[in-house]
Amino acid sequence: GVPTDRLRRVALVVWTAVGMAVLAFVLIRVAGAVRVIWLPMAFAFGLVLLLEPSVRWLEQRGVHRIVATFASFLGLIAFLVAVSAIVYPTVQRQITEFAQQLPELYQGVRDWLGEVVGRFGWDLDGFLGEGALEEWLNDPANQETIRNLLIGFGSGAGLLIRGVTEAVVIALLAPVLAIYLLIDLPRFKVNALNLTPQSHRDEVVYVGRDVARAMGSFVRGQLLVALIVGVASSIGMWIIDLPFWLLFGIISGLLNMIPFLGPVAGGALAFIISLLNSDPWQGVLAVAIYTGIQQIDNHVITPLIQRTRVHLSPFAIVIALVIGGSVAGLLGVLVAVPATAAIRIIAGHLWRTRILGQSWREASEAMIEVTPPPERLARLARRTDQEKLFDTRELDAITEEPVEES
Repeated sequence: GVPTDRLRRVALVVWTAVGMAVLAFVLIRVAGAVRVIWLPMAFAFGLVLLLEPSVRWLEQRGVHRIVATFASFLGLIAFLVAVSAIVYPTVQRQITEFAQQLPELYQGVRDWLGEVVGRFGWDLDGFLGEGALEEWLNDPANQETIRNLLIGFGSGAGLLIRGVTEAVVIALLAPVLAIYLLIDLPRFKVNALNLTPQSHRDEVVYVGRDVARAMGSFVRGQLLVALIVGVASSIGMWIIDLPFWLLFGIISGLLNMIPFLGPVAGGALAFIISLLNSDPWQGVLAVAIYTGIQQIDNHVITPLIQRTRVHLSPFAIVIALVIGGSVAGLLGVLVAVPATAAIRIIAGHLWRTRILGQSWREASEAMIEVTPPPERLARLARRTDQEKLFDTRELDAITEEPVEES
């Protein structure tokens, strides 16, 4: 009867979830043994999501896909070189000024600490004076601590060497992998569909399109938002005449790749520098500017740029970042949010279609928020067919309301 069928579907979903959890655990353990390849793969996949629209746009205008791929890469390189040429002189000058002002900054920190500990009746010079330092070094317990640190330097040096090696591998391998993926992407799609059972092929394409659209929107949107936040932060810090204003803008933009972190870290650093510069009101202005940038980013910039977004609460994003960082470090932090979004789309689709009995479209609308573009951009999108990132010619007959098998 109907209750038995529903119970069977629930059991199928439960055991499928258990199997996926076990498989994920095994894959994580295996991935840890070959972790050096995953970071370049993640960056390569990000490059594919970033450049695929331009490659497809050129291909639709008669340019061979190989030529379109290299043209897109050259365009990206030219953009990065132009930006570097513009900002490098100022960055170099501010780094030099920062190095020259380090003694003053150190003295400012020392004076501030002395004032703070003085309120508790302590003497900072008693902690940091030469006699105190010599006495601390002559303590056998402290000497044992130093010895352990020096012995452990080997492992620390190993981590440093591994980090440098991974950076070199990413710089050399990620672009090469991305080029091959972009060139062979249509063939990969066809092969993936051929490996999919015929009875589930339409559904896999439908869900895959949702996943690809959400992840592509996240990657491209996050990069553009980071650029906007970096420029806005630099201009704001320049207006209030904060030292090292461009460095703060660059740091804020890069850290904005991690949700919630960019403006918060930039505002905190700007406030600290303003205090060391003996200008607390400048720090208040800096925090106010970064707060305004954060609000505009959350309520205006991101909704306009990331038009396809998965409904993820701030709590879920923070948990995903913590788990990603714990499992895979920097790579885990970078991919935590898009990976969580993809998992939510797939798991939500299965739950809503298999358990709740909803249609594919109802399941998508419950999980994915699509902000309609302005009319001019909408006409351009319709003309270039930007929505079909993972569609193939064999599946053009799929309608907006797919017919599901009973």
